[in-house]
Amino acid sequence: MDLNQWVDELFEVFDEDNDGVISRSEFVELIDVLLQDKGIRMCESIFKRFDTNHDNSISKEELREMVIELAL
Repeated sequence: MDLNQWVDELFEVFDEDNDGVISRSEFVELIDVLLQDKGIRMCESIFKRFDTNHDNSISKEELREMVIELAL
C-alpha cells in the first residue's frame, strides 16, 4: 500500500463525521491508535504543529505531511 492510499484509509476511518477534516477529538483517537501512550502525551503539540492553516482541524494534506514527517 502506498502512502496516499494509507492516508486515504486513515482519513476515512478517523473522519467519523465525514466533514472532510479531522477534528481535535478525532485526532486524539488517531494519535492514540498510531502512537499509543506516547502519542496521547504529545497530542496537543502534534496537532498544533500540523494544523498549518490554523483552522482547528487536520486536512487530508496536513495528515499526509504528518505521516511523512513522523514516519508513521
